[in-house]
Amino acid sequence: MLRMVQMKNLFLVIALCLLVNCGRTPEAKVKESAAEEQKSIASVVSSPQTNLLKIGHIAPKGRVQDTDYNDLPEVRNLIARGKESIPDLISELNNETKVYGEVLDYWSEVHVGDVALIILTDFFTDGTWQRTTIVGVGWDEFLERDGKSNLTSEQVLRNYIAKYGRNKIKDRWQKIWTQYRDRMFWDDGERCFKVRTL
Repeated sequence: MLRMVQMKNLFLVIALCLLVNCGRTPEAKVKESAAEEQKSIASVVSSPQTNLLKIGHIAPKGRVQDTDYNDLPEVRNLIARGKESIPDLISELNNETKVYGEVLDYWSEVHVGDVALIILTDFFTDGTWQRTTIVGVGWDEFLERDGKSNLTSEQVLRNYIAKYGRNKIKDRWQKIWTQYRDRMFWDDGERCFKVRTL
């Protein structure tokens, strides 16, 4: 009797599998499997090779890429990867994961998205620390700081996020990347990314 119940259950499972897959041809299944495999490979290839959770302490003076003030292995890795690191940083801009430990002086809390934005801003700031190499990507301009306020950098960022959300930051940087990626290059002299003129 027990054997008959087991056989009946097996037939039910097989029938259910056939019903679920009956609308899909074997060719469609092969194409779907190939597409899933390609997607899996692409996600491995394009995944960030830098862990922003391990960034370490960013000195309050200078840019993250200035080795006189910061000599962070994670930043060195980003620079070594060249402009291919930029989409990875952009992909982290809406990441709310908290970064623990002393990362930024006087910040009440730090998220992965905050670190990614700081690095992007610094990477596109020239050697004078006064000008950005792409118009509009400086901290104050990008985050719409009111020139009359005495807000800290963290408060400016938190206000922007409260008003627009992190996704807007990511979307704006994605548009910048799309517009300039083919002309971007790392300038070793000024230690920043620049854009070749047309």
